[in-house]
Amino acid sequence: MVTLVTGASGFVGSHVIDTLLAQGRAVRALVRNPTAAEELRDRGVEVQVGDVREAHVLTQAARGVDVIYHCAAAVGPAFSPREIHDIGLSGARHVLEAQRQAGAGRAVLLTSVNVLGTRHLADATEDLPCRRSGDASADVKIEIEALAHEYEQRHGVDATILRPGLIYGPRDRHNLPQMIRALRRGRFAYIGSRDHVTPIVHVSDVVQAILLAGRTPASRGRAYHITDGSRTTIGDFIDHLAGLLGCPAPRKVLPYMVPAMGCFVFETLARTRLYRGRPPINRSSLRHLGTSRFFSIARASKELGYTPHISFQEGLNTTVKWIEEHAHGHATVT
Repeated sequence: MVTLVTGASGFVGSHVIDTLLAQGRAVRALVRNPTAAEELRDRGVEVQVGDVREAHVLTQAARGVDVIYHCAAAVGPAFSPREIHDIGLSGARHVLEAQRQAGAGRAVLLTSVNVLGTRHLADATEDLPCRRSGDASADVKIEIEALAHEYEQRHGVDATILRPGLIYGPRDRHNLPQMIRALRRGRFAYIGSRDHVTPIVHVSDVVQAILLAGRTPASRGRAYHITDGSRTTIGDFIDHLAGLLGCPAPRKVLPYMVPAMGCFVFETLARTRLYRGRPPINRSSLRHLGTSRFFSIARASKELGYTPHISFQEGLNTTVKWIEEHAHGHATVT
């Protein structure tokens, strides 16, 4: 059977493709970029070029597949909140509808631990209710999970939800580069405390969880938190990253209300079109730096057999090395 990967040229999707090919699987990829399509074809991947917002594209791409790994998403400042919402929700809807029409197979959908909102969390399980935060990328994932549940209940569609923490690793163009940029410019500051627990996960462990979810019958209709399982603090993480970069370890700590007010101001300016640049702080950064969050991975461990393998020290070492070895990646963080 054939496995379909959406967002196959993106950060997570490209790693899924690598692993599937290494396992000798027959892979079909859905990408928007014709150049990326040619590169995948050269590696023996069956490729369809198209946009997940077009229903017929997913219907065609999903024919004859046994698993759909839906990794496509709008990520980064190039997308407006409206685009993030529309791409995220319509893409998931078209994946689930294509699967419903096919009448078979499983969809593995990626959301995020951020569906639980902007708040301090300790030992949070998947039974905790979702909470909207006003961040488009997080809030649309709540809608995606509700949609998957609806398709499972009403149409019998077999879908599994994975909620990764902050994903980093080689090919990361957004999460770690943003931190590196701030460190190199001497502009990094903690929010509230440097002792906040941060939910991190290396991309290779995310791929492990994705593939386990695709082949574990008991995961049908379930949601899983996917992190490295550690209680790594943001201070530990940033100290190690700064050391790898040869930068001074930051010590500045801002009261939570200062960046929170900054978020409000820049969001207001953006809505009135008085500000079009990249804001110095956004809700995603506020949540990541300004809250302490530990998510239990007990369910993923028990039901999927998920075991994280990459410590943050090892993960940062290889990621920074990759960034420094790739000129285009290096250019994004200088």
